[in-house]
Amino acid sequence: MLFGCRVATGQLNFSASITPSQISKDEYAQLEFMVENAKNVEKLLPPSLKDFDVISGPSQMSGMTSINGNVKHYIAVTYLIKPKNSGTFTIGRALAKADGVELKSNTVLLQVLNSVSGNNKGSNSLLQPFSGFDPFEDPTPSVKYTESVLRKGENALDKIKKNIIVRVDVDKTSCYVGEPVVATYKLYTRLKSESNLTQNPSFNGFSVIDLLPPGNTSYTRETLNGKEYNVYIIRKVQLYPLQQGNLELEAAEVENNVHFIKEEYASRQLNLADDFLRSFTEAPIPAEGMEDHTVILQSKPVIINVKPLPENNKPADFKGAVGKFEITGGLEKNNFTTDDAGKLLMVISGEGNLQLVNSPEIKWPQGFEIFEPKATEDINKLNVPVSGRKLFEYPFTVATPGNYTIPPIALSYFDAHSGQYKTAFTQPLNFSVAKGTGKFDSSAYTTNTNSKDKFLNRLFNNRWLIVIAIAFLIVCGLLFWLIKENRKDKKTRENVVAAIEQKENSDPVAEKIADLTNCLETSKEYLLQNNSHKFYETLNLSFKNYLSHLLLLQVEELNKKTIAEQLDKKGIAIETSLQVQQLLDEIEWQLYTPLAETTAMEQAYEKANGLIELLNTYKPKPR
Repeated sequence: MLFGCRVATGQLNFSASITPSQISKDEYAQLEFMVENAKNVEKLLPPSLKDFDVISGPSQMSGMTSINGNVKHYIAVTYLIKPKNSGTFTIGRALAKADGVELKSNTVLLQVLNSVSGNNKGSNSLLQPFSGFDPFEDPTPSVKYTESVLRKGENALDKIKKNIIVRVDVDKTSCYVGEPVVATYKLYTRLKSESNLTQNPSFNGFSVIDLLPPGNTSYTRETLNGKEYNVYIIRKVQLYPLQQGNLELEAAEVENNVHFIKEEYASRQLNLADDFLRSFTEAPIPAEGMEDHTVILQSKPVIINVKPLPENNKPADFKGAVGKFEITGGLEKNNFTTDDAGKLLMVISGEGNLQLVNSPEIKWPQGFEIFEPKATEDINKLNVPVSGRKLFEYPFTVATPGNYTIPPIALSYFDAHSGQYKTAFTQPLNFSVAKGTGKFDSSAYTTNTNSKDKFLNRLFNNRWLIVIAIAFLIVCGLLFWLIKENRKDKKTRENVVAAIEQKENSDPVAEKIADLTNCLETSKEYLLQNNSHKFYETLNLSFKNYLSHLLLLQVEELNKKTIAEQLDKKGIAIETSLQVQQLLDEIEWQLYTPLAETTAMEQAYEKANGLIELLNTYKPKPR
């Protein structure tokens, strides 16, 4: 099973990006770190952000895309940051460990202009995207409303439903697979309230690109059904459908804390009935004059009819590119020897689902040895549709001198505007190869695809020998482990018996306290290094060892039931017992979280240290 099949997996990739790359000093930027094609992300350490205020984050999300059998998994971590000063900032490389491999991201540049945009208020109170904003923060509104005055006989909930609306607008409700749809979730309001996004819409079946950074709180005025509203954009995305059918854009859910002033109290305040945007806190209104309500409102789901790409006239080499594209190709040099490596450069540019476009097939002449290609991209994801270019570099060698021609490379794509398939071509590439000295060093190209295939084939042909060897090692390891565990159990039983006999005259906790202190000191060192994985490993080990010696139990016997029973026998308060179990749960959960949270690590260390000191003060009950 291990060697009888070959699994195609994507290459690990760790990248950083910032959106937008140029802001004013009062605006926010979204910093994103993404690990692609990793089965297990063990840790992710961000770079220093000392020049910024972290408004929210780290926020983690994961997902996958599948285009024509090409599956990509990703884990993304985002921060919303605000610069402390103007200037050009270089955000350093982040570190990650995925599938046992140490990875470094690229650096990113952020230019901060010494100006004020007027859109953002620079508030650092945002704890999450679209969180806790005041829809009526503008001190000089151009339109006056009176809806926040609650008159006699009016139903507050009915009034809220008529004056606060959550809806989603789309630029189209029918499209082809791979054709972008722009969806904008909006909050329309005519009342004084604080609103929080409690349920973000998910976009199953789509590749998603956000068009606005989280935390955007600027607003516009729109007229809807004859009424003028303040309108806030909750989320704006461009969606690329990955499959045909009726795909649903799920609802956004917004919690609104709405404030009303009762009519009899509003009449006491000059002009308040005409301008309810005046801050209620400025008026001497008693608590009984105010009425607050909390309601949760949702947008209505929208169905997008995604049509399959037509089968008529579909080119045989079509690989799912939808949009308008061009392809150009060239050689790094047109004359070289058999000792040298040539390089084919191919650029795909245009607009459409460019991030999902793969390299087209190249018809190489006979006798060429092709190495692993390198792909780079320069894509503007804020354009609709996405635009930019992809560069592919193919190193290759030729063993026989002569004149060669690489035929035109074809890129077939579907133009959704015209509803037709089109094909772009490169020019044929002519070059000549002269005879070399025969000193070509192929070791420089260790990523040769053919070499990899030959190695895997040799591995496959000798799989039974490898399986037998592995089975032998497993059996030997199992026997060794059984012998070791038997000796360990025997020694542990002897230690437990001896400890019970000497319990009245000795304190097993005091005898081990120095070793346990050393374990906590090791955890503290990892805490200072911000190494979350090692910190929680050592903290888990040291705290469980402490409980093992305190309760005269093996570490393997520790569970919620045995811990509670033994602590109760020692006369330890149930509140302390619950704290011990809660700490173990927190440590267990953090062991499987790849993000380093310094605050949580410090709290866990202090809890463990405090519980050990507290447990040491208890005296065992007399039997």
